[in-house]
Parts: sequence; C-alpha cells; structure tokens
Amino acid sequence: MKHLFYLGLLVAGVALLAGCKAKKATVASYSDLDGEWEVVELNGTKLNPEVTNQMLVIDVARNHLSGNAGCNRIMGQIEYNDMYKNIIKFPQVATTRMMCPDMSGETELLQALNKVVRFEAVGEEKPIKEIALYGTDNGKLLVMKKKSKDINE
Repeated sequence: MKHLFYLGLLVAGVALLAGCKAKKATVASYSDLDGEWEVVELNGTKLNPEVTNQMLVIDVARNHLSGNAGCNRIMGQIEYNDMYKNIIKFPQVATTRMMCPDMSGETELLQALNKVVRFEAVGEEKPIKEIALYGTDNGKLLVMKKKSKDINE
C-alpha cells in the first residue's frame, strides 16, 4: 500500500514539474521595435504589404515614427517610458496630403495608431519578428512584421 502511495506522489510530482516547463512567451522590449515594419494585420484583417504599401519605421533612439500609410507618408513622435514596460503611444501622427484613389486603408491605419497603448511580441522566436499593437480595450489593433533585409545588402 505504501508503494502505491509513493508511486502516486512521484507521478503527481513529475506531472507538476512537466506543467511548469511550459514555454514562456517572448517578451518584447522597446529596443525590439527599432527598425522597419510591414503592417500584416489591421483590425483583424490579414494584409499583403506588397499590395497595401503600409510600412512603419520606428527610430527608438529619437522616439520617432515614420513610414507609409499606403499612399501618404507618416511621421510622428513616440511616447514611451522605461518605468512602464510595453506601454507605447503615437501622439499626433501626421501624414502628407496626396490625393489617393482609395483612402480607406490609410484612414483605418491612422485611426488604429491613435488608439495604440501597448505592444507585445507575437510568437516565441528570438529575435522578434512580429509585434502586435493593442488598444485600451485590450483588443489587437494591428500586427507588424519586421521587414526582411535584401540578401544582397
């Protein structure tokens, strides 16, 4: 009877340890945002960056945002504080004002950027290749994928 009791404890202990070894999510830091990003999802809709031309450039050293909303260029500042990890805002994002055939994608991107309050890594890979941006309601607003460098560079 004691053998069964100890065997049961051993099995429970192994199961407990196995459960603790689950993969931890990769945590994105502010420095991970540095670089060029293609917008691959916006408000739950998957996008093809080659079609939309939506791209964000984040310059961490200058706390600066630039890029392309699809037709018009984007520029703005980034609000970030080391005390509040993963909290980020893009206040007063501005664009050029060229006339474009379809402004709906641009408008949607700009509205999403105005609502962003936090970011987190997508997946468990290092280095981080995808980052999601979330609004105050904890809803995912957009996902951006690190722009791959040209092989010949």
